[in-house]
Amino acid sequence: MILTDNKDLKIFLKDYWPCFIVILAFFGFISKALYNYPVGVMALIGIYIVATNPKILIFDRIIKNFTLIFLCIWIPQVLSLFNAVDIHHSLHTVIPYLRFLFAGIFIINFIAKDKEKIDFIIKIIFFIVLFWSIDGAIQFFFKKDIFGFPWESGQITGMFYPRNTIAHICAILSPFFFLYIYNNLINKKYLLLSVLPLFFVVLISGRRAAWVMLALTSLSFLLYGFIYFKEKKLFIKSVCVITVLLGLIFSIMLDSHQPLKTRMNVTQGIFSGDYKSFNDATALRLSIWDTAYSIFKDNRVIGIGPRGFRHIYDQYAKPDDIFVKTKLPPTQPHLLGLEILCETGVVGFIGYMLFIIYMCVFILNQKSKKYIMPYFIPVLVAVFPLNAHMAFYGSVWASVIWLLISLCYAKTASLEDFNNNTKNTA
Repeated sequence: MILTDNKDLKIFLKDYWPCFIVILAFFGFISKALYNYPVGVMALIGIYIVATNPKILIFDRIIKNFTLIFLCIWIPQVLSLFNAVDIHHSLHTVIPYLRFLFAGIFIINFIAKDKEKIDFIIKIIFFIVLFWSIDGAIQFFFKKDIFGFPWESGQITGMFYPRNTIAHICAILSPFFFLYIYNNLINKKYLLLSVLPLFFVVLISGRRAAWVMLALTSLSFLLYGFIYFKEKKLFIKSVCVITVLLGLIFSIMLDSHQPLKTRMNVTQGIFSGDYKSFNDATALRLSIWDTAYSIFKDNRVIGIGPRGFRHIYDQYAKPDDIFVKTKLPPTQPHLLGLEILCETGVVGFIGYMLFIIYMCVFILNQKSKKYIMPYFIPVLVAVFPLNAHMAFYGSVWASVIWLLISLCYAKTASLEDFNNNTKNTA
């Protein structure tokens, strides 16, 4: 859209203001809590939408399915409160968790109005991730980023300073990054080069969980491209070129950057069969997983309550546990599936499985799934049971997950004719 005067700008802002709130939520992950404000605004408007037209929860099939999968995750959290080891912390998680339902309804209701709104969000996310990546690369080479944030302890932070979550967020948003390139590849082949700073920052971050996520999203999108891209020769040629360039960068960095070389060598311990090497390769998580399993065995049905892990860790950990000795208990089990089992029990894990099944069946049964899959890829990666980074029930990753799901469902809704009830709530 080309804005020629103030009138065009006013029309644009009137039509696209919901997009800016969604974009601010994604951009807000640079901070520990900034994303909460746009999510909160969306939730409040979502509550108003439901209050003025509650029938959409039943008669709008997109919102009905979204509500169903939300309840699969939320109801087990509520039930776990009866056995919560720290009721205050668990309540502080469970009650505000409802904001994701109403924020999602806001996104589905407003963003799904037309294809251009979702395309606009994808375009802006592309440039945001590209900027983060370039800024992070500048921080690595010049020891300060554009904003003066320093390179500390050998970790890239970029705009996320002092938190080192830039690699995780860039990795999980990479399918949108790839989608923008995919949609413009025929006319803008130079966009392929934008992949280089993204992979560089994730690689040099040394965050193995981010490596896994980027590998999963990349391979999934490659498969999607091989199946659906019209000009197969161009796609294959582009993949080959970028693979060679990434291979060169990886080889150079592995040879010249000792922290990366050390991290890669340690990571190989996963395949060693040796306990110590495997433990080092997983950042000392074997003892955490062992303790989490012990907690689960004593609280099989409904778990210990969301975010209760840290409060009971010392009671179940072995006396020689390094986290007990340092008096720094881990805040979560660092394995998504185990976190669900530990904090919401078998009930929570059944809910999680139903959540996955209902969502997959719903998306894969869509006639237009060809256009939905790029939005579904990051959702599946974000809820992958072997994820070993941020907490599933934690505010940051829960926000990431439900924003991704909401966009996926909004895309689905945009490809359908809205029913009258949904239109009346616009």
